[in-house]
Amino acid sequence: MGKSEGVSQTSELPTPAHVGRCGLGPGVGPSAGNIVRWLRTAFSFFGLLLAACPAEHETPPVVLKPPEWQDGETSVYDIIRNDSVLYRLTSQVRFDEELLQPAGSSRSVVPTIRLITVVETVSADEYFADSAVVVMRRDNLEPLRSARVLETAIAVFDLEAEYAPGRVTVTKRSIDGTQMQVLPIPARAYDNEMISFVLRALPLVPATTLSFATVVPMDMRVLPVKVKVLGTKVVTTGLGDIMCREVSLRMLRRQTRFWYELAEPHRLAGLANPESKTELRLVSYQASSTATDTVR
Repeated sequence: MGKSEGVSQTSELPTPAHVGRCGLGPGVGPSAGNIVRWLRTAFSFFGLLLAACPAEHETPPVVLKPPEWQDGETSVYDIIRNDSVLYRLTSQVRFDEELLQPAGSSRSVVPTIRLITVVETVSADEYFADSAVVVMRRDNLEPLRSARVLETAIAVFDLEAEYAPGRVTVTKRSIDGTQMQVLPIPARAYDNEMISFVLRALPLVPATTLSFATVVPMDMRVLPVKVKVLGTKVVTTGLGDIMCREVSLRMLRRQTRFWYELAEPHRLAGLANPESKTELRLVSYQASSTATDTVR
C-alpha cells in the first residue's frame, strides 16, 4: 500500500494547550458557513435550536464497548456539498493517562484518550481553520474536558469545557469578552466534539436505541440526542466500498445518518445530512502510530 499524501507517517496533530499535554492550532468561526458548523454538531457535528425529544427507554440499557482502536489512529475525511469538496477534516486518537480521584475513591492513574480533530478549507481564497481536543476516559468514554479554537478572517472563539459529576463548566472567549456558565448534566452526557467517536462503541445491532445528552460549548447548552441502529449499507469511500451499519441520530428534530464499518474497529466511513445536502466521506486511514503504511 502506498503512503498517503495527506497523512503519511502519523504525527501528532496540533491541539489546544489548555487540554492536558497538548498544544492547539487555529480554528473556525460561525461566519465560515453552515457546513462546518453543522459538521461540528454532527461529527459533531447538527442544528443548535433546542427542541423537545419524545421519551424512549432503552430495553435493556445499552452498554458501550470501546472497539479495538489504537494509539495514533488517523482518519482523513472530505466534507462535500453539492458534489464539491469544501473542507478537509483530520481526526486522530492518542492514548495517554492521568492521575484522577473519582468521588469516594483514592487517587489513581486512569488511561485516557485524546481525540484531536482539525478542519481546514481546501480553497486558498478562504481563511478558515477549526481545531478541537476532547480528553476522555479510555474505559467508559466519560468526558473529562474539551477545548476548541475557531478562527476566520473576522472572528475568533476559544472554548473550554471542564466535566465533573453532574455538571460541566463552560468557558467561551471572544472579542466580546469572556462568558462562563455551569450547566447540570445527566449521568450519560458527552461533549459535542466526541459524538461520532462515541458511537463507534455502540452495539451495531439493528433496532438498538440509545439516548443521551450532548454539551455544545459554543451555545452553552445541553441538548437531548436519540440514536437508533438501522440496517446494513455498502458505503463508497476513497478507500473503496466498505460494509457498514447505518446509524440514525436525531437532535432538535433534525436527523443525520452515520455509517460505521461492521468490522473492528468500526471506522466511521462517512455521514450525511439530507437537509443541508452535506456529506462526510473517508479518504485516508492509518490504524496506528506504528503502522508503516497508510491505507488510502
